[in-house]
Amino acid sequence: MSTHEPPVNLTERNRMHTTVQFIRLSVVCITFFVDIANLGMCTIALPTIKEELGYDEGSLQWVMTAYALTYGGFLMIGGRFGDIFGQELVLKISMIAFNVFTLICALVKDKIGFLVSRALQGLAAAFTVPAAQAMVGHLFPDPKAHALALSWWGATGSMGFVLGPIIGGLFTSLVSWRWIFWFPLILEGLLAVLALFLFRSAKCQDKEKSLSLVEIIERSNPVGTGLSIPGLILLVYALTAGNEVGWSDGSVIGTLIAAVVLLVAFGVVEAKLARYPFVPRHLWKTGNITIGCILAAITYAVWQGANYFLTLQLQDLGFTALETSVRFLPLGVTAFLVNMVIPHLLGPVGPRVLLLISWLFAIAGVVLFAFVRSHDDYWRLCFPGMILYIIGVGTVYYVSMVIVVTSAPAADQGSVAGVFNMSLNIGGAVFGVAVLTVIANSVTSNNGGQDSLAARLRGYQASYYGAIAWAVLATLISIYVVISGYRKSKQSEKISATEESSKGDEMVKE
Repeated sequence: MSTHEPPVNLTERNRMHTTVQFIRLSVVCITFFVDIANLGMCTIALPTIKEELGYDEGSLQWVMTAYALTYGGFLMIGGRFGDIFGQELVLKISMIAFNVFTLICALVKDKIGFLVSRALQGLAAAFTVPAAQAMVGHLFPDPKAHALALSWWGATGSMGFVLGPIIGGLFTSLVSWRWIFWFPLILEGLLAVLALFLFRSAKCQDKEKSLSLVEIIERSNPVGTGLSIPGLILLVYALTAGNEVGWSDGSVIGTLIAAVVLLVAFGVVEAKLARYPFVPRHLWKTGNITIGCILAAITYAVWQGANYFLTLQLQDLGFTALETSVRFLPLGVTAFLVNMVIPHLLGPVGPRVLLLISWLFAIAGVVLFAFVRSHDDYWRLCFPGMILYIIGVGTVYYVSMVIVVTSAPAADQGSVAGVFNMSLNIGGAVFGVAVLTVIANSVTSNNGGQDSLAARLRGYQASYYGAIAWAVLATLISIYVVISGYRKSKQSEKISATEESSKGDEMVKE
């Protein structure tokens, strides 16, 4: 009898370990869900927030921009801090900070205080997201398990993107807009408590334990940080202000020039001068991280750009804000299913071919959006377009994420996660919403102005054509990736054949 006990105990221990790992994964994924959903919940509540806190049309945008500025600006340093001090420690501290600032947002009654709280929320999220994503790799180091865990990460983020406006609309309509902060506070508060118990081994990595304060500062890349944070903040500010006051405004032009100068200087420092760049230079040389980040940026440009204008268009065609949010639900469900299926196709099909096929799906979907003209076109054009394009961009998002995170060692996962998420943020905000808004506004103005529905519809159509152009560019990049991968495999086969032949010759001589 006793001879059978050790295997039973071992099996039970493995089962317990698997359960605990699944709970840990759930904590980091739901944390990501809350951060993403928070944006959508706040967006749909903007009209109510405007009335209650007394914002005018010009200042209301800062409810969203304040968050975007700090979130986008601090993502890379957030990722680096996780690599220096330990992902678990940074995750727990940033979760607690996010909860504190969310509580302030729920309680504050002053419009300036509310904007400050939103900015601090974005700052906390900039540390939470890269640490949580890096934790996925630390929890599941096995490549297959890591790929599956990343699929859950991507799926929960997609659902947060879609469910956020629906949850926000329900709370705003049925209870109070304050609940768009009470709800995530309660949910992430519980997650923070779980994290304190589940991630008890939070500490600096072994190689970092003996670092002095000077070494910590040096590894934090202070020059790169000092250039990237103001550069990204000024870039987001310029793009936001440009769509409000016009691109010919002197302050917008000056801010944009300053942002470009700072970001170019940052690129030079990272490429040539920094002793500890955010992503080690040898990792860029493989090309995987570069290609992955470029495709991620274009993915979010198409995703957020199409979603933004489709939201406006559906409301222009007679749907209420809540009805519009509900009609995006198929998009979230499809994105979730895509993230569940794609990991099983990576091996048989290969990432390069998946990228190419996915962009064709995305283009087909956005083309259908360009022909939406009436309330009745939802089921005929909009619904199938959503399914097609989310299959496309959802697949590219997952594949590019896998390419990037699997190209870096465990010690650099936080930094790579920060750079990857910064690429998404810039792609969505700059190349997606900002650039496509310029195109849409220009076409609308040339066809009768904002007061004409026909003119606005032409503007929306132009924005979709802009999104299609981004997708075509990504398709060309994907074709290049497929061809270069094919050439490399052929070259490897030739080298292997030559080596085998030389071995055979040596055996004959012997």
